Amino acid sequence: MKFKEFTLEQLQTMPTIAVGQTDDLKFDNGVVRVWLSRMSVEDGAPYANQVTVERNVGGEWKIIKQFQAK
Repeated sequence: MKFKEFTLEQLQTMPTIAVGQTDDLKFDNGVVRVWLSRMSVEDGAPYANQVTVERNVGGEWKIIKQFQAK
């Protein structure tokens, strides 16, 4: 599956679908979910604006990619 990376501006303008402990769910089509972290480097994140992409595999969500949104 090819995934187009959202820009930081795109993610910030998307409505938040759900709020996790450290991330906001920005996209969910039932197969792929995209989370934008609210953590900073000062909080212990590896970099600011971390995006986590999950894919539903057999009913279980698996992380398939993480990157810094720019």
